Amino acid sequence: MKKLLLLMAMALTGVQGISAQDDEPYGFFDHLGVGVSLGLDGVGFDLAAPLTDYFALRAGVSFVPSLKYDDTFEINDNNPLIASEFKAEAKLNVFDGKLLADFYPIRGSSFHLTAGAFFGKDKFITATNTSMFIKDPSKYGKLGLKLGDYRVTTDETGHIEADVKVNALKPYVGIGFGRAVPKKSRVAVSCDLGVKFWGKPRLGAMVKDDWGNMYYHKFKSSDLDEYDDEDLKDAIDIAEKISVYPVLNIRISGRIF
Repeated sequence: MKKLLLLMAMALTGVQGISAQDDEPYGFFDHLGVGVSLGLDGVGFDLAAPLTDYFALRAGVSFVPSLKYDDTFEINDNNPLIASEFKAEAKLNVFDGKLLADFYPIRGSSFHLTAGAFFGKDKFITATNTSMFIKDPSKYGKLGLKLGDYRVTTDETGHIEADVKVNALKPYVGIGFGRAVPKKSRVAVSCDLGVKFWGKPRLGAMVKDDWGNMYYHKFKSSDLDEYDDEDLKDAIDIAEKISVYPVLNIRISGRIF
């Protein structure tokens, strides 16, 4: 009986010790956590540290695994040197660093407000032709696809490269549940919901003016008023209206010390 009481006392002492440790306030960078997330912003990895019980910092990267899309496009151009159709490939290109600050309004709660920024590549989508559309190789660099009043030119290999760009720096605001650095256990699950402000996505490519000068042009839907591809015009028009990117993810975090 005495042994049982002794074991119970030791257990209670241990629980009290753990509870006391859980109640200890976090200090300035006195702990370190690591997290792995999965969501609309792709796969993410980060390190986190508390500043106080009310603030924490997270720094890391997020990326979307490369996705490719192939299609065949018809060319409505009466130039006999240009083929009637060509194949093209588009690739999703998302890789960002991130620096986020979490604010916990209530000391004992895991609810948090988050502000910060994602920063990295500005080319959200890149595209190029996988089949040649200029019949005469000697004309490479001189001919190209006519989009509205602009002619997208080829490089010396006969390829045209186009891209969809957003801002390289993308401010972020959001809310969530869960501590950046777990407090009551070594491992915890948290979630975040917010938006990245990435600006207006724009289709861009190298074009040539009437004097033969080449320059990079960002297309607007109004640039294609005389163009007969309604799908492309509609896609650009919709893209111009999407200036934010939603973020929803689940994060598994662990406290290293």
